Amino acid sequence: MTLRDVLGVIRRRWYVFAIAVVSACLLAVLFARDGGTYSTRTVVSFTLPAASTLTPDNGTNNESIIAFAGTVAAQVNQGRPTPQYSRGDAPYYGAGVRQGALVGLQQEGTQWGASHGSAIIEVQVVGRTERWVADEQARILAEIQTVVATEQSVVADADQRIRVHVEPLTMRIEHVTATRSSQILAYLAMAAAGALIGWGVALVLDRSKIRRRGHARGREHARTHAWTPAPGEIKGETA
Repeated sequence: MTLRDVLGVIRRRWYVFAIAVVSACLLAVLFARDGGTYSTRTVVSFTLPAASTLTPDNGTNNESIIAFAGTVAAQVNQGRPTPQYSRGDAPYYGAGVRQGALVGLQQEGTQWGASHGSAIIEVQVVGRTERWVADEQARILAEIQTVVATEQSVVADADQRIRVHVEPLTMRIEHVTATRSSQILAYLAMAAAGALIGWGVALVLDRSKIRRRGHARGREHARTHAWTPAPGEIKGETA
């Protein structure tokens, strides 16, 4: 099919093409008005008793404390496995999640080989509103503290219990939106997709009408050129 044929289809079925392009543009505008998403990545560290995150050899790399942190994360997740992505620092919203929470040990490996070298739990929360993210963040952090206290309830001396530290700078909630260049590219992509779909539908309708017209002409031709016997050819009639 040549460019002339393509333009001919669009000219004959311009209304189909226009509806598809306008619909795609309206969808792009609706997506753009979604307002982005809110996200936070809070870090919770586990250290030896009477140690802080700034203390050398605070036990963050201790295998027993890492295992304890893993147990806490598993209980917060109610036994559900934590999803693994290609990169440990990949944001949760990058997986297409618009609202939800992810709790798990800090990932230092890949999705093919998990590696947890520190007793650090990362709490990722993604939501459509800042308020919802803040409430979910507070709920999960409170649940972590509750699980830690329950797991160490058998330790009578509080000074011998593993300590939990929430990094204050990681408590902030960020508003994630698309950049202007990304929005323009999205508009162009949606318009191109609408144009392609519109042309495809117009082509189907155009060919369908051509086929129906051809069948109608064939029937008309057969009717007008049907064989009619001469009077002498009719059986039983004499010349």
